[in-house]
Amino acid sequence: MASAALAAMATTVFVTVLGLVLHPFVILVTSAALALVVSGLVLVVTTRGIRRLLGGVIVVGGIVAWIWILVDGDAINFAVALALGAAISTLLALLALRPLPYRPPARPASTPRKPFILMNPRSGGGKVEKFQLDTKAKEAGAEVRYLEEGTDAEAALRQAVEEGADLLGAAGGDGTQALVAQIAVEHDLPIVCIPAGTKNHFALDLGLDRKDPSLALEALGDEGEEILIDLGWAEGSPFVNNVSLGAYAEIIARPEYRDAKFTTVMAMLPEVTEPSARSGFTVEAEGQPRIDDPQLVQVANNPYAGPDDPTPAGTRPRLDTGRLGVDVVAYKNKGELGDLVTEALAGTTIRSKAYQSWTGQRIRISSRTGVVRAGVDGEAVEFPSPLEISIAPATLRIRVPRNRPGPKVGWPRLDGRMVRRLWRVVAGASGDGS
Repeated sequence: MASAALAAMATTVFVTVLGLVLHPFVILVTSAALALVVSGLVLVVTTRGIRRLLGGVIVVGGIVAWIWILVDGDAINFAVALALGAAISTLLALLALRPLPYRPPARPASTPRKPFILMNPRSGGGKVEKFQLDTKAKEAGAEVRYLEEGTDAEAALRQAVEEGADLLGAAGGDGTQALVAQIAVEHDLPIVCIPAGTKNHFALDLGLDRKDPSLALEALGDEGEEILIDLGWAEGSPFVNNVSLGAYAEIIARPEYRDAKFTTVMAMLPEVTEPSARSGFTVEAEGQPRIDDPQLVQVANNPYAGPDDPTPAGTRPRLDTGRLGVDVVAYKNKGELGDLVTEALAGTTIRSKAYQSWTGQRIRISSRTGVVRAGVDGEAVEFPSPLEISIAPATLRIRVPRNRPGPKVGWPRLDGRMVRRLWRVVAGASGDGS
């Protein structure tokens, strides 16, 4: 496809040059109109927010110019050829440069003989009942324990291990998945993640089907395979997604957040984002400058996708890099905050000095109050200061369906480096004998 894209581009350039010789004015206007349409479509497909809206306006402008130029009947063949060439070149380039979702290498593992699965009937608005997860799990040979009011989940898991369980699982949110992961790592057991929570970010990055959580149960049989991923630790608390400190942690710590998330966020946002607000935190990491009083700190179990990454924002392309992803926001005035928000909404690389990002294996958070308040996988937790956050590479065994969708990937950005990137694809294929 990369070769075909380059050939289509070369053909389009040739037709353009020929048209300029025969119909210079018409072809110039047509080329400009086509360029507007293609550029606008690229913005619509590959960006978000204001830039996507701008892309729509550009497309409309290009179409209007295109319709106007069609009154010259002598140039209609060249105009159609240019349109087809541009469309074919763009489509082939998008397909050629779109990455495949990453899949961690599977490792040999026997089919579990005595799986044990916790199920929260209330999680995700009742997904356990809706998808008959308990019935299907039992049919697959699993012992099911319901998380009713007052159930000690940790005690239930430890009892299951004592009774010979060789796989642990949970149908619930990410907080429950982290608890299962902790017990499983202690006893070197695999886990199965059943996305029965509300958001299921962990399941999304594992590449599981969140629309039908019952498909995750295929991992219990011969259609399952085992992979190794990393597990984050905030002192003795494991996390599968992230630890947030500062603004977000302050919001979710409010008792009213559990029952009224949106109104609580809106009520507290002006308070926690005020430039004069100080977290009282000090952030220290090897090879990084010390940061005092940041408004927001997020430490992820593997880094989230960046602005130039084709993986959708808010997802992690991999869960086995062995690195924490650290994002710190520390602004001194509303001007810095405004610049940061503008760059974030535009979906471009953030260059604001109010934002720092890096990867590492350990980070230390100290608090002047002696208490570090954090959100661990969305749950409010308080730690004594200082808080050490680290990552344990390749320690969590996950049993997943072999035929799972895989992590989402987005469309690549088509920019001035597109031809060079396409040529590298072609040259690389030729070099390895493909």
